[in-house]
Amino acid sequence: MERIIGLNKSDCKNCYKCIRNCPVKSIAYRDEQIQILGDECIYCGNCLLVCPQNAKYINSDLPKVKKAIEAGEKLYVSLAPSYIAAFPQTGILKMSAALKQLGFTHVEETAIGAEQVTREYEKLIRKHKMQNIITSACPSINLLIEKNYPLLTSQLAPVVTPVIAHARMIKQIYGVRAKVVFIGPCISKKYECLDPVNGNLLFSALTFDELQNWFQEENVDFSQEDQNSRAMANTLPRYYPAPGGIIKNLNRKERAAYECLSVDGVDRCIEVLDSIQRDKLSGYFLELNACAGGCLGGPILRSMNISFLLSKNVLVRNVKRVNEAPPALTEGVSLQFMRKHRSRTVKRKSIDEKKIREILASTGKTSPEKELNCGCCGYNTCREKAIAVLQGKANINMCIPYMRDLAESMSNTVVENTPTGILMINSQLNIEQFNPAAAKLLNLSEEAVGRPVSSVLSSKDFEKVLNSGKNILNHKQAYHSLGLVLEQTVVLVRNAQTLFVLLKDITQEEKMLEKHRKVTEETAAFAKEVVNKQMRIVQEITNLLGETTCETKVALLQLTKNIVSEKDAENVHKD
Repeated sequence: MERIIGLNKSDCKNCYKCIRNCPVKSIAYRDEQIQILGDECIYCGNCLLVCPQNAKYINSDLPKVKKAIEAGEKLYVSLAPSYIAAFPQTGILKMSAALKQLGFTHVEETAIGAEQVTREYEKLIRKHKMQNIITSACPSINLLIEKNYPLLTSQLAPVVTPVIAHARMIKQIYGVRAKVVFIGPCISKKYECLDPVNGNLLFSALTFDELQNWFQEENVDFSQEDQNSRAMANTLPRYYPAPGGIIKNLNRKERAAYECLSVDGVDRCIEVLDSIQRDKLSGYFLELNACAGGCLGGPILRSMNISFLLSKNVLVRNVKRVNEAPPALTEGVSLQFMRKHRSRTVKRKSIDEKKIREILASTGKTSPEKELNCGCCGYNTCREKAIAVLQGKANINMCIPYMRDLAESMSNTVVENTPTGILMINSQLNIEQFNPAAAKLLNLSEEAVGRPVSSVLSSKDFEKVLNSGKNILNHKQAYHSLGLVLEQTVVLVRNAQTLFVLLKDITQEEKMLEKHRKVTEETAAFAKEVVNKQMRIVQEITNLLGETTCETKVALLQLTKNIVSEKDAENVHKD
């Protein structure tokens, strides 16, 4: 089955708020992302409303509807009676005209189907064979019972929802090729479109906000009225979206056979269903609606910031509108509106108590007293969370107190055992905390807490970082009064206006460097003296060599002259 609710993974910040607010815990946390489990979801829309990052969205049928209109197909609208809350300045005549401007063929109110659903409820009341009659108009409640209370499916009225009844009526009058598009405030109607139980009765489902955006895109004119529109002779079914609206439609005399009770809000509905199952209650006609405020408080109208009280007021006024147009041809059509409800529970392996205790123990919950049941992970109790872990829907790291204790334990271990001195200094530059290494390094006692840091370390770094907001890293600082040279890092913790100071003792390294520097200087001085001596000796040798060379040069020149003279004399005698 197609996904109805999508997720923008980059926007999901792992806050677990959707898990916490999911009444049936149909959201898993896997691979650092949430995942909606379609086989468990009842499509109440709570997760969409509470998501602080708007990471979830409803997959839209709008492209599908537009494509069908462009292809020339005839689309018939079943318009939820709560439309008057989303578009309070209209009525069925104006809404019909507006929708036809978008390309729809015909428009009718879903309340026409609701009237036939009411008649079916009355038949069940007259037969008086059911232990309790739970209304089946809300698809989310139907899913809630089928998936979580399979033993109560026999008490769920075997009647289709109003939109399915209306779709059958439309196809009966306008032909099986008529494509029915539901428009309303309900996410679970999108599920009805996809549910194989309903066949192909619904072509698609649009929400009021999708329709509103489409109206704006096409600049639809709401001043027009459709003169060919069809309305309702009996407008009382327009009460269906309001709490108690179904009971209000029942024949007064027949109501007496059962005690009629209207309950809205999925949490209260769960409470009632638990009570019926646990206490074996009987004799109730229960109008259950998953949304607090009925359909008028549905997730779409709430996301559009439409007030429940204003919605109820305009709905009552709309009920009183009569004879707006001739009655719809579908009104009063008698068909088969029964359906059989079945269990849709997900089969799971039984979970061993020993494994549950092992999971609890892995997060430090070795006894019931240590189970905080804080709900931070999204589950009401630590035990529920442990079961979810075993079901593959959660992981151990979702336990925030456990992770905090673990982080603090690791942090404390590091701080207590690191050889680096650590100080925490407040915005008044007073010492707040220090670790054992700092105590040993600076000879601090517990009395140092609250004292100015300047009484221990006379450095301007602390004030500079606090005033400028710029951290000073690895600054070599000599504290002569302490006989220390420290590599000092000062970091501002902005949210807390606290200074985090790291002190690394480099005194011995500095002494070694100083010793090495002195040795180097002495060696350089000695080498210089040796060189100077050698230079003097070379100079003296050069001077001596210079005199000897000169004398040798003179002797050689004289010898050469003598040899040349003798050669010339011999030549003369030969001539």
